Amino acid sequence: MVIVTCANADRAKDDSGEEYENFSFRKVISHTVAVAQRQGYTAEVYDLGELGMGEPFSVTDETFAAKGYYEKEVVGGYKSKSLFKPGLVRLSMAKHDDLVVYLDGDAQLRAGLDEIDTDDYDVGVTLRDAGELESEWHKKHMEIVRFVNAGVIFFRPTRQAEDFVARWSCLTDELGNDQMALNRLCCPDRYPAPWSVHVLDGVRVKYFPGRIYNFYYFPEMFSGGAKVLHFKGSVRHFYPFGPGKKLFCLCRVPVTKLLAMLKK
Repeated sequence: MVIVTCANADRAKDDSGEEYENFSFRKVISHTVAVAQRQGYTAEVYDLGELGMGEPFSVTDETFAAKGYYEKEVVGGYKSKSLFKPGLVRLSMAKHDDLVVYLDGDAQLRAGLDEIDTDDYDVGVTLRDAGELESEWHKKHMEIVRFVNAGVIFFRPTRQAEDFVARWSCLTDELGNDQMALNRLCCPDRYPAPWSVHVLDGVRVKYFPGRIYNFYYFPEMFSGGAKVLHFKGSVRHFYPFGPGKKLFCLCRVPVTKLLAMLKK
């Protein structure tokens, strides 16, 4: 198994250019590498600009280099930040005849992933929790984000997976957003059941539960059992997820669930 991750700088900035306090891509990635190596996996890190660790991977876009996102907006206010992703995955798949696990640089590996190494799929994607689809933000951006978050993706060493990534690359360039392109290629018409496999255009797509493999629901649900914690922009402040923040979530989650029930 090959764990692939990347970032363009150590310090993360929000869309206004302000740095997130206490967050470090290098620390998140270093933790991921350490866990991967303890599990006997190969860890592959790419430096997209000024990360200061890993193998250089050139992203020739001035706005991305300066701000961490691309100028083009598919939907007003929604920044594209990973147009490089299909190309990076293709490079890693070409180098390794093995299962490639792609993690965004802010997605931290916490435990082994041996159970995902099965031969019943070509591409594995991580499902958004069903409750997330009810949020106003998700409804507004449904065309882009649909059912799958692109921060954690699994690619088996099959011809079908290679063809999928090639189509993902072309569609990303066409649409100007990797997540929108991924969702168009791997989402059936209706929300798929976790662990199910759908054959789409000849590719076996397996849907892994995000609450285990791509967890970013810190205020909404307990993180016990999560193997990948994703400190994406809206929850970046939960890093590092130490005892104090775990205690906060332990107290906050029941309140959040109660309020959600009262709204129904």
